Amino acid sequence: MTILDFLMIAIIIIALALIAVVLVQGHTNSGIGSVFGGTDIYRTRRGMEKTLFNVTFLLAGIFFVLALVAVAVG
Repeated sequence: MTILDFLMIAIIIIALALIAVVLVQGHTNSGIGSVFGGTDIYRTRRGMEKTLFNVTFLLAGIFFVLALVAVAVG
């Protein structure tokens, strides 16, 4: 197996984890009304919601870096 194979496996694992984290997040009040100036837009995230939000950005960053490295290697 080459380094590119390992990178592709890592990208797939990170992508699946990112999908799972996004699906776990509860998006309350995310209907059409909140898009057009509804209430609760600047709500503070606390506890598990904040952790999931941070994990989402971390996984997205790792995914982006791995994708760039895979393009550079391949």
